[in-house]
Amino acid sequence: MGLIRPIFQARTYRHLVYLALAFPLGLFYFVFLVVGVSVGFGLIVIWVGIPILLGMVLAWRGFGTFERGLHRTFLDVDIPEPALTLRGEGRLVERVKAVLRDATTWRTLLWLNLRFPAGIATFVILVVFFTMSVTFMTSPIWIGFDPARFGFIDPAVQIEINNWKPGPSDLWWLVPSGLITTIAFFHLVNGMAAAYRVGGEALLGPSLRRRAEVAESRATEAETRTRLAHELHDSIGHAMTLMVVQAGAGRKVFEDDPDFAMESLEIIEQTGRQSLGELDRVLGILREDGVAAIEPPAPDLSHLDVLVGRVREADIPVTLSVSGGVTSLPIDLSRAAYRIIQEALTNVMRHAGSATVVTVDALPAWLDVEVMNAPSGVVSPRANRNGRGLIGIRERVAAYGGSSEIGPTVGGGYRVWVRFPL
Repeated sequence: MGLIRPIFQARTYRHLVYLALAFPLGLFYFVFLVVGVSVGFGLIVIWVGIPILLGMVLAWRGFGTFERGLHRTFLDVDIPEPALTLRGEGRLVERVKAVLRDATTWRTLLWLNLRFPAGIATFVILVVFFTMSVTFMTSPIWIGFDPARFGFIDPAVQIEINNWKPGPSDLWWLVPSGLITTIAFFHLVNGMAAAYRVGGEALLGPSLRRRAEVAESRATEAETRTRLAHELHDSIGHAMTLMVVQAGAGRKVFEDDPDFAMESLEIIEQTGRQSLGELDRVLGILREDGVAAIEPPAPDLSHLDVLVGRVREADIPVTLSVSGGVTSLPIDLSRAAYRIIQEALTNVMRHAGSATVVTVDALPAWLDVEVMNAPSGVVSPRANRNGRGLIGIRERVAAYGGSSEIGPTVGGGYRVWVRFPL
């Protein structure tokens, strides 16, 4: 079935339409370019040729857009439109210079010139194979045809021909040959379409350098989006969780202990102000004017006391143990470790609310971070969860080539442990 599959595929016939247009389009491009460029250069001495040549350049760039549309419609390949790089304020002169500087302009011209000889070759190959296929497949009809009966040849000559005229039994192989030629014809159609597709992508699309620049730009954008998502989830998510916990605690004791409720409101206010500063810093990542460079720096392990203090204010006992040269760690690694501890403590506030131990141990070869909370006395869905926070922890650890162990403990608590190599 693999051999005859192209016969029943719709894309094969789209390819056939594209190839059938190759010769007339190639002829049109050739005549248009030869006449237009010749007239332009011929009249350049009186300056009339300059706008004609510029018009020709714009015309063949338009033909390039048309060719990309043909590739998209008939060859199932989407060739992106090349973007012009303007150097200046976008005035007419700068746009003309950008068009003439753009390598796509001249690669498109090369493609349009190649379309004429390629169209001739395509036309000849299609006609030859199509004629052979039809002739061989209809051989049972024309083998028994007598030209003399219809006056196509002289009867006297027919007598001579009858002496060697073959019959159906002599040319039985024509029909199988026609089947083979027909199958080969459709495979040839797809093969030539693939050749046009490769050539079009190379000459009509962005250059390899431009494609590399676009790929690098997209990778940078994806990295920025990931970083922004992590920052928003870690900083704002932690602040919102703390505010929710404090608001809930204040609501429950509002009538019995108004002083505690007032203290909770003050913590909510303070946390809100701090989270606004964090939000402003995170949004600086999206700015293009360099404002992010002067925003307050992201917190690192030197800010752990403040982080743990906020959690303790939510009535969650937290024990902090820090050993080793934490202050001498690379700043990016210190910030990543801080965010991991922040996310782990946020999960404690959301799902457990039990006593927690935070351990940071900076050794010469690696940095160990552990956050482990005691059993909370309630069934927590966290043991089987795989939310954004835990995914973010694993991504941060993987970015530094570290390892992690995250999951419930034997006693019913929860443990987040990571190790960063130094």
